[in-house]
Amino acid sequence: MKHLETSYKTHDGIELYLQAWMPESPKASLLLVHGLGEHSSRYAHLVEKLTEIGVSVFTFDGRGHGKSVKGKPTAYFKSYEDYLKDIDALFGKVKSYVPDVPAFLYGHSMGGGLVAAYVLKYQPKADGVVLSSPAIKEAEGTSQILIALSSVISKYLPKLKALKLDANKVSRIPEEVEKYLNDPLVYTEAIPARTAYEVLQVMRFVQNLGSYFETPLLLIHGSDDGLTNPKGSKLLFKKAKSSDKTLKIFPGGYHELINDLDREEVMDLIVNWIKERT
Repeated sequence: MKHLETSYKTHDGIELYLQAWMPESPKASLLLVHGLGEHSSRYAHLVEKLTEIGVSVFTFDGRGHGKSVKGKPTAYFKSYEDYLKDIDALFGKVKSYVPDVPAFLYGHSMGGGLVAAYVLKYQPKADGVVLSSPAIKEAEGTSQILIALSSVISKYLPKLKALKLDANKVSRIPEEVEKYLNDPLVYTEAIPARTAYEVLQVMRFVQNLGSYFETPLLLIHGSDDGLTNPKGSKLLFKKAKSSDKTLKIFPGGYHELINDLDREEVMDLIVNWIKERT
């Protein structure tokens, strides 16, 4: 199996860090989109299981994230539309590198919201979509005044550190929380106002257009996720027109299901779901 590292220049001139793991005779391909504040190398254990069943996995550090930033990550990006263009360009590359096999999309957290929005907006030829703890619905009790203010702050003070996420809600395993907090490529400060506002726009887009979702879909979420609302996954599952759709809520599960107490069961579910569709 080959592990490739390279970079990709976006439509607006940003260099994104890319990596891929390619088995010798791939049976499928997958583009993985990571979550807010983190980076693509945190999925190596899932990648290992996917390559074992012959899936070529391609992934990238998004705008403002991981190795796509010279210096420290900022988690800042100006427009979710730009992020969708990146996903579209890279999914196109995946399909040209590994032609004539089923192609899948995987998105976690903010990446899950972006992948859902990408599928709805671009209608790509994908053979299946896995959304892990996707950001589709804002937290319960989010103030409407705060939401209204967010557009103003985002416009005039886009890089203002506006929203602090609680790292303890990442996993029920203390070592995983420590690993997350001590990783220099993970952004753990408050999220910039523009980024938070753009993620909110992604959520609204998916909420409004979810009924146009027709691609085979696996949705997974933890019932006790304190970072993305499980009701978002339930909403998309209900709205999606996909004839092949599955929703699995893990009781007591926190945000990063592949790094939580049920991780082996979670990864087996993902791997088997993809295997059955290749």
